[in-house]
Amino acid sequence: MSKHPALVLLDSLNNALLYALETATCLAVFYLLYHFVLRKESSFQYNRFYLLAAILISLSFPLLKVGYNPENTPSVLNSLHNVSNEVSKEPIIEPKGFYSVTVTANSEKPFLRWWEAVILAYMIGMIALALRLFIQMRSFREFLWYKRHNTRFKDGYFMVKTEGSMPTFAFFKYLMWDDSQNLSEAEQKQILDHEKVHIKQRHSYDIMLMEVLKVFFWFNPFIYLYRNLIEEIHEYEADRTAVKANGQVAYTRLLVKLVFQKMGIPQGSFFAKSKTLKRVNMITTQRKINWFKLLIPIPVVALLFFIFSCEADLKTESVTISESAYVYASFGEKDLKPTPKNGFNDWKDYLLENIKYPQTKPLGRLEGEVSVSFIVNELGEIKDVKLEEGIGRDFDNQVLNAIKKSPKWSPGVKGGFAIPTKIEIPVTFKAS
Repeated sequence: MSKHPALVLLDSLNNALLYALETATCLAVFYLLYHFVLRKESSFQYNRFYLLAAILISLSFPLLKVGYNPENTPSVLNSLHNVSNEVSKEPIIEPKGFYSVTVTANSEKPFLRWWEAVILAYMIGMIALALRLFIQMRSFREFLWYKRHNTRFKDGYFMVKTEGSMPTFAFFKYLMWDDSQNLSEAEQKQILDHEKVHIKQRHSYDIMLMEVLKVFFWFNPFIYLYRNLIEEIHEYEADRTAVKANGQVAYTRLLVKLVFQKMGIPQGSFFAKSKTLKRVNMITTQRKINWFKLLIPIPVVALLFFIFSCEADLKTESVTISESAYVYASFGEKDLKPTPKNGFNDWKDYLLENIKYPQTKPLGRLEGEVSVSFIVNELGEIKDVKLEEGIGRDFDNQVLNAIKKSPKWSPGVKGGFAIPTKIEIPVTFKAS
């Protein structure tokens, strides 16, 4: 019988909440590793890759299910995995009592159960942020259309002069240029060098990815933290290229000069950001790349994969005898089919006692169905036992030997006479 739709909904909600919890745990581990190990490293491209990979891994690992053999795994890891399994087995929303209804005087169903309120709040938040992102993108597109006469294509990007209506920033292949600023040619070149890095390195793709993730995971605070970190890495990477082209002293002075510049829409990569002091410190501080630190995330990724994506294959070996045998003869209503003397259940118990799961298993074939045929003659004796379909010698012999030693049957009777009857019986070996 299929589950009630309400219970199906509760199961889905439990799975969704568990997924959100596991995703947040992965993001938290990667964030702590970044904060204490990688944050001050000057390997900006690596850090950018790390943050993006951390997000994708955190979103995908809880969805993956890979089997492993606990017998070949250290006990410490098995214990750790068992703890995580115990947590995941406990349902967040208990369906108990969902169908038990007690009718009392003046009793009313609550307007919203708490889990219904959770679903409603999530949907409202997701729709609101999706609508906000859509409006921002549409406004930007309308602005580009309005400024189409002030747009020029050069060096692989579009320069759009905003005339003070928007600050200078890069968004995909568009460089929004605030030509109302009082800047020297050298300062303009420094800003252009900075913004062109955002375009060349495709930083807007990262930002838009985070904006989309915010729509679906708006409740997760780590999404906002990762967005800020990625944006910070973008600025460091663009600053380093601009410093190489224009010199450290001149570029640092320009950063300080524009520190109070007003910011516009959040999706753009802006030259003037509120984290200027961090940027200046990263520019002026010379650090060697610590390659050992860059390797630390590898075992962390492996450990998280083991915890959240692996499931122990606890194999229990069993033998199953089907109660439906294939009889190769036609019997009428008044005829008698051949049957075990004490009934099929008693004969099946005999087979289960005498057929054991082999200790030596053939490689790559641990389970399957063995089909054996035999003749029940006029005296009820089992003769001419043959293998019809097998899965391996040890498995096949277990079934053949047990049936050959089987107790007598009652022979098939047709037209008042006992006749020999061919029967085929399937035996299933299962390791699950």
